[in-house]
Formats: sequence, C-alpha cells, structure tokens
Amino acid sequence: MDSCSTSENKLTKDSPVSKLLYAKDIPQYKKLVTEYYSEIKKEAAVSDQDMNAMLAEESRVHVSEFNADVALMELYKYAEKYSEQILNALREDEFARKHKLPMKLEQVYNTMAEAEVVTVMNHRNSRY
Repeated sequence: MDSCSTSENKLTKDSPVSKLLYAKDIPQYKKLVTEYYSEIKKEAAVSDQDMNAMLAEESRVHVSEFNADVALMELYKYAEKYSEQILNALREDEFARKHKLPMKLEQVYNTMAEAEVVTVMNHRNSRY
C-alpha cells in the first residue's frame, strides 16, 4: 500500500510490523508504480465511444453473474450509512423537493427497517 503512496512514509518503532518488514522494498515498488503510471500517461486516450462499447461488452459477458438483489442491498447500505447527509442534500435541492425524494427515501429506510425486524423475528422463530 505504501508503495503506491506519493507521500513519504516515516517509520518509527511504533510502526506496524508489516511496514517494518517490507520497508526496504518500498522504494523499489514505488519506482515500479511510478513507471507504470508514466506508461499509462503516454498511452492514447480512449474515446467515450470505445469505452462505452467495451463496458457494454463486459456487461453482456457477465450478465448472468449480476445479482440485482445484492447490488440493491449494497446501495442501501451506502445510503443508510450516509442517510443524514443524503437527506439533507435532498431537502436542499429544489428538484428533489418537487419530486418528494426526501420523503420517498425515508419510506425506503422505514421499509428496510421493518423488513429487517421481520427477518430477525423469522430467524428467531425458525430456531425453536
């Protein structure tokens, strides 16, 4: 990790053992990382059209691997973690207020909380 950092890493006797063990290797890896990004910088830029085509192909190849429920749950976890900031931003945004997005998001939070309670209750009942 420190090999990819642009800042200097100062080691002390209190540094984690893993950092101390590999400290002598960090300059070598930093050089490799710098060269890698230097080479990438020299490459021709990819057009939006080419990028979109590549992403569409990747989506097509992996379509059977996508689990919408898992993706939605990950989005919900993120939204829940930052709920106050998201709700405040929605309350301040005219478009969001016009379309009642703060209220709709709060409904999602409430529905998920109720579903979690039902899941916990079902799990407890199934143990008996």
